[in-house]
Amino acid sequence: MAAPPTVLAFARSTSGFYFGELLAGLNEELAAAGARLVVVQTLDPGDTADVVERIPTFDIPVARDMLAGVVAVSISANAEHLRALAATGLPVVLASHRVAGMDVPVALPDNQGGTAAAVEHLLAHGHRRVGFVGGTVQEDLRERHRAFVATLAQHGLNPVPAHVVDPGDHDEQSGYQAGMEVAALPAPERPTALMVATDRTALGVLDALADSGLHVPEDVAVIGFDNIEAGVFAVPSLSSVSQRFDAVGALAGRLLLGAMGGRPARAGPAVPDRAVVVARGSCGCMGDLLGTSRPSSVRTDPVPTADLRAHMVRVLSSAPDRPPSDTALEAVDRLLGPEGTADPAQLRALVHSLRALRARPDALHRTANALIEHLHRTTSPADPVRHAAAGTVASALWQVQSAAYLRRSREQERLLTEQFQVAAGLLDSAVGDPRDLSWLAGTHVRAGALAVWEDDDRTTVRVTGTFGLDVEDLADVVPVTAFPPTALVDQVRPDRREACFVVPVRTLERDWGLLAVVGEIDTTSSRDTYHYWGQLLCSAFEAEALEHAVRASEERYALASRAANDGLWELELGAGAVHLSDRGRELLGLSPEDDLDTTWVARIHPEDVSLVHDIGRDAVRGRGTPVEGEFRVVHPDGSTRWLLVRCLGVPNTEDWVIRLVGSLADIQARKELEEKLRQGALYDTVTGLPNRRLFLDRLAVALERPTRGDRGFAVVFLDLDGFKLVNDSLGHLLGDELLKVVAQRLRDELRTVDTAARFGGDEFAVLLTAPSPEEVLVVARRIQERISAPVQLGEHEVQVTASVGITTSQVGYRDAEDVLRDADTAMYHAKGTERGTASVFDPEMHTRATGRLRTRGELRRALAEGQFVVHYQPVVALDGRGLTHLEALVRWDHPERGLLMPGAFLAAMEENTSVVTLGRWLLDEVCRQLAVWRSAHPHASEVTVSINLSHREFWSADLVPALEAALATHGVPGECLVLEITERVVMTDADAASTIMGALRATGVGLHIDDFGTGQSSLHALRTLPVDALKIDGSFIDEITTAGRAAELVEIILHMGRVLGVGVIAEQVETSAQAARLREMGCTDAQGWLYASALPGEQIGPLLGSHLPELTGTGPQEGIQPVA
Repeated sequence: MAAPPTVLAFARSTSGFYFGELLAGLNEELAAAGARLVVVQTLDPGDTADVVERIPTFDIPVARDMLAGVVAVSISANAEHLRALAATGLPVVLASHRVAGMDVPVALPDNQGGTAAAVEHLLAHGHRRVGFVGGTVQEDLRERHRAFVATLAQHGLNPVPAHVVDPGDHDEQSGYQAGMEVAALPAPERPTALMVATDRTALGVLDALADSGLHVPEDVAVIGFDNIEAGVFAVPSLSSVSQRFDAVGALAGRLLLGAMGGRPARAGPAVPDRAVVVARGSCGCMGDLLGTSRPSSVRTDPVPTADLRAHMVRVLSSAPDRPPSDTALEAVDRLLGPEGTADPAQLRALVHSLRALRARPDALHRTANALIEHLHRTTSPADPVRHAAAGTVASALWQVQSAAYLRRSREQERLLTEQFQVAAGLLDSAVGDPRDLSWLAGTHVRAGALAVWEDDDRTTVRVTGTFGLDVEDLADVVPVTAFPPTALVDQVRPDRREACFVVPVRTLERDWGLLAVVGEIDTTSSRDTYHYWGQLLCSAFEAEALEHAVRASEERYALASRAANDGLWELELGAGAVHLSDRGRELLGLSPEDDLDTTWVARIHPEDVSLVHDIGRDAVRGRGTPVEGEFRVVHPDGSTRWLLVRCLGVPNTEDWVIRLVGSLADIQARKELEEKLRQGALYDTVTGLPNRRLFLDRLAVALERPTRGDRGFAVVFLDLDGFKLVNDSLGHLLGDELLKVVAQRLRDELRTVDTAARFGGDEFAVLLTAPSPEEVLVVARRIQERISAPVQLGEHEVQVTASVGITTSQVGYRDAEDVLRDADTAMYHAKGTERGTASVFDPEMHTRATGRLRTRGELRRALAEGQFVVHYQPVVALDGRGLTHLEALVRWDHPERGLLMPGAFLAAMEENTSVVTLGRWLLDEVCRQLAVWRSAHPHASEVTVSINLSHREFWSADLVPALEAALATHGVPGECLVLEITERVVMTDADAASTIMGALRATGVGLHIDDFGTGQSSLHALRTLPVDALKIDGSFIDEITTAGRAAELVEIILHMGRVLGVGVIAEQVETSAQAARLREMGCTDAQGWLYASALPGEQIGPLLGSHLPELTGTGPQEGIQPVA
């Protein structure tokens, strides 16, 4: 008999509302076709299932030998791995996401139709200010946003930017923050309705609106997406788009089964049956089952009665071992029929059938809620008899659901207890070897297998443990393509919603192998049980390796001790006589003259005497069973030493123990190692100072300690200025020596009641206990002076300073982390003001810090919403030739503050990678503008545009590919672009910079050195770097007409350019006198508002090829700014 077909599913998670529902729907279709499911969790170590930061790297060919098809759920597998599977001829189906370049069937939620229906519903309610709350992390959410915009456009409406909120994530907390943002808008500007991309986000929005004093739907109507059961219990009940993820999984199953049966579906996206809006209280329809109904003239689109009946019969029939009775089915027919009632016997039968679904609480809740809402829609208070009967049915169904929730709560408690038991079994080394899977006993899984890698290339595995399987039928070493074993997959009962789950057992540092178990698909909790077990296995293996290392160390010391003759001893119990070898006397610190009978006990540490007696008693009771223990001895010089005693009771012929024999071994080294490990958890290994953890503990104690007047505590946060230069130039060894010197200087300056700690890198902190207010700054300055003293490191004398931030208990802190946060804020304030200074925290610093965070948020939104624009400033030929060269300058068209210059935002963006994102956009926008000019203006073919590259942009790895992509996208030759790099950027690493510049030149673009004269570039570097021109910094041009030396320096730069064969451009030319002086010196090109301000691209076009005269009336005018 042929084995049932096996389908492999990739998923980032194996449980929960999204992944669990989708897998359950897939399994239901496969089960109906006689197939079984193997689910591989592909989540990379350190990642979380709900946050998609990168595509999983998982590429292990698990179970490939038994596969009939593959389904990839959401973003769970990289394209290369999926293409490799498809290349073997296996049918591949994607669920809830697309993969670029893969021409396969894709099962997607009806995001377009569902969102359109929801927006149409809100518009039918009369709303015109409709907003959207949803993230952009997942493709589903992006599709819903696009459908929202398109539906509004069909009605002549455009979304207001302030009404579109990206909460970042799609959980309740993110929804709450988004709801508070909406509630904060003034009433005339606030949307009157919200389309929310997920129900979980919508639940958070409802809470935020209620906490803000707004009423739903009177002030703001809300519709969610997904129709999760929690929405029914919200207040008001949540209207939602009913598009279940199990339907998406079922569709993926049908598409795959068709391909497996030789009926492949058309490649591309497919969606389940049309999504409908389940109208409840939050949109303003008559949807609430509690409270006053709000009649509405808006036509809803409920699930057709026939579909609802078919769904209920299918769900009731899915109860394991208990099909619905005929009476229960009659109840369904009558409740969904014209009369809308059922007699008590029928109702009891229906309730009995619903209770049989306790193993599938999600189906129970969904079915009961659908029936309740149907009765609510189809009955009216005008018909009191039917209305009362519907209320009776609803009460019975609510009671069933309440009981189900109680069972679910108990089940969750049982599973939590199970998790604790598994953790205890895996992490307790005394329980047994975790590889044998005995810890699975008592859990909900029925079978399992653990395999570890047999080779480094991860092609074969060794099955080290099984549970619930016949070991004799399994091979020890198998290819990974044959894991999990067929015997394990055969244990799967698809009709019970079971699957075989495979999780990697790996961390960021090490990959041990794979764990496979057979269990039920969980749709109610996102706890990811099997992933958790895999991580526990990692912890157990790491602990085992650490224990082996310690034991190996102990064994080495024991062998060395044995080579030197361990101490041997014997104690006659009757006479009390002691016999001890010479080595034993030495270990106990006894001389040959000491009387053993009276002195050996005196050598035992007083705290360990009872322990040694217990060891002896255990050996007496054990009768031939070895006993060992550890104790301390005190030598005559007062020193203590740890010894390991081994003891064996020797019985006589009557089985009475008459003497004890054993050995003594020196384990002092092992004990010192254990103490070092303990110290390592609380102290910095380089400096010996307390680490952050111990510092926070002591700070927490200081927070709890009552203060005496104004003498509480103070925290001094230090950051070394100049340490990175020392570390990078002299190496980490000398850098560590410098840290040790700084640590010792801190110890020397502090009292014994104070604490100095190292937090890592070049950050230190000091906790001052009960200082007077006037002492704090004095101590801080004394520490700074002490640290700044020169340090001799080998042949080098170095010097560092410390920027200091201070905060005190007078602020009224309650949390230690808050103290460190404010001290750190004050330190950065000092560093930003002047390195090597000190700042005392005040609330304004926190305000400024949060202001910077707010600015970063505005900049992220500006990038997302396209608020940046490009203006172009002409670079003029001083000999009167036509305009052919421009410099692109970025401006921020802020929605509230107007057009902002780079000085208002570039510094904030250069703190992170957003400046790279801006630079990539600038490259694309300039190429687009060049393409427009080249097609519209006859002189544009000779035009070149300069673009400034920031430090982060220049050193980013994808600069050259991004440049090539922008040029290719718009069909612009590389010769039309010039990239400007400052001296400081280039001289960071001249050799590496030369390599990058060579790669840039290979694309055809020109290269200029910007702000020349302000950096430290050498003539050798200039001679070797592939540059086309130097741009004289504007600070020199300001003084070119005065009697200073600026004119001489400019002449030198011009001469240098001629010698090197590169052009020279003068920046910030503001007066006719400056222009005339530059012509005299032989300068050929200049720019500045003497000729033109930076203008939008459409205003520059007509100027191309023309001569630009000098502007009359020098001085800044509106829209005319110096070169930025």
